[in-house]
Amino acid sequence: MIRHLVLSISLVSMNVSAAGTVQISSDPFSNFDSQHLTEVETQIYGNGSTIVATFQQGRFEGGGSSDIGFATSTDSGLTWQDGSLPGITIWAGGDRYRSVSDPSIAYNAAFGIWLIETLPVGFGNQEIFVSRSGDGLNWDNPITVYSGTGSSSFDKPWIICDNSPSSPFFGNCYIEWDDVGAGGRILMTTSPDGGATWSPPLTTADRAGGLGGQPLVQPSGRVVVPYTTYSEIRVFISDNGGNSWSSSTGAATIIEHRPAGGIRDFNLPSAAIDGDGTIYVVWADCRFRGSCGANDAVITSSSDGLNWSTVTRIPIDDVASPADHFLAGIGADRNSFAPNVGLALVYYYYPEANCTALTCQLIAGFITSTDGGLSWSAPIDLAGPMSVNWLPTTISGRMVGDYFSVFYTDDGIPHPVFAVAGEPMGTFFESIFSTCVDCPATLRAASGGRVVTGAEPVTGWQPATAQSDSGALLISAEGSRVNIGTHLPLVASGPAVRNAAVEWTVEEGESAGSVSSSGVYIAPLSPGTYHVVASSGSERARLAIEVFTVR
Repeated sequence: MIRHLVLSISLVSMNVSAAGTVQISSDPFSNFDSQHLTEVETQIYGNGSTIVATFQQGRFEGGGSSDIGFATSTDSGLTWQDGSLPGITIWAGGDRYRSVSDPSIAYNAAFGIWLIETLPVGFGNQEIFVSRSGDGLNWDNPITVYSGTGSSSFDKPWIICDNSPSSPFFGNCYIEWDDVGAGGRILMTTSPDGGATWSPPLTTADRAGGLGGQPLVQPSGRVVVPYTTYSEIRVFISDNGGNSWSSSTGAATIIEHRPAGGIRDFNLPSAAIDGDGTIYVVWADCRFRGSCGANDAVITSSSDGLNWSTVTRIPIDDVASPADHFLAGIGADRNSFAPNVGLALVYYYYPEANCTALTCQLIAGFITSTDGGLSWSAPIDLAGPMSVNWLPTTISGRMVGDYFSVFYTDDGIPHPVFAVAGEPMGTFFESIFSTCVDCPATLRAASGGRVVTGAEPVTGWQPATAQSDSGALLISAEGSRVNIGTHLPLVASGPAVRNAAVEWTVEEGESAGSVSSSGVYIAPLSPGTYHVVASSGSERARLAIEVFTVR
């Protein structure tokens, strides 16, 4: 099922502050054992004016999610359609897995196919799946890339395809993952036919172990895979289309300050490649801060995957700032060339590194460079502040995601994807957002949806109210016109609620949506005008809500 969205935001108290920032999806699931409404951990990829993001929906505390979602724009981020991958979990037509994790997306230009790689959770975490689509909107049931045996337990897979016509391996796709059951040993597999079949996995020549590898393909066909050992960024390569993989070599050391507040952060590297084939890797590092009291986002680059530049800090804040930066995702304009390479970084930060779960203020930020990282723009805040306690819980901390990314469309505009949370109201409110900071204002206005203008928080919806005949019961909401699938918190107030509980119903029945006991209205997937009714004792108030969509 695909839902149609247009630059709109679920009406919860999400503080979104950058022009063009939009919600592109919402958790549609309701299984009892997940944390709803949550979406975490997202990557984005594109081809031409089509960009597709993928992410987890309905995070489980013990690992994985109800399903993997996608959000697709065919007009360079102007409008979006979102949905969930079929056939993976039992919540979406699958036959045995309850949970799935670690989505990554690629496009294969040789075959015209989109591919989302996923890691099913359960039964030892011993399989890697790939779902394929011809248009980024309609997805097939998954293909099994590999099934492990024995003590195998897989983690953090990542997919990329060779899209350079000049490459002798044009059309190959590669997936990297690590086998926790084998001490974190890194494995690589190759597909020569658009992801239909995959080779048996191979180790590196030195049987390297690590986490979070992100393979990239240079125009020559060389595959470069940076990854982390937690103390070091290391790299290995293949020059023969994945038939064998080199020994690993060191690219940079890691000196990390652990972020406060109990937020989940494994400090995985993020990597991107420009039109020349230069590879950029970023991570969080405290080497430039006194006593390692906070992290900067730092960067290194290489033209061959073997020789790496000196690590430099990305100047988001002054080196004396108390701010702590982490969970950075980088994008490079693959249509730009030295010295005018476009880079963009999405990241999270605390304005004060020395904070607690109760006091930490989490903010999503964004910064760009037009000269390959020699200089950087002024940073902007995309969303926040958020409380860490607004995020879903996991066994490794509160979660926005283990990785994020940015992709440049062919018009030279970067599109970051990131998770934003609002204050829970009987359920979580965490969804995936994107932004189009450099999009022309005329395009943003033409969308007709709810967008942020300037640097002000989202407050543009007209508040909606309704009251009972006597005025003793009042319903209020941020708005009365919402997109399909939106979750709209309602508030009942007045003298009537002091003496009796409030009961919520939808007048037109289940086809018109539903409303929780705490007063959160979930709009249906069919447009129309519907009525939410609040009853308290003998008082009854009725609020009309218009549900719209873009077809």
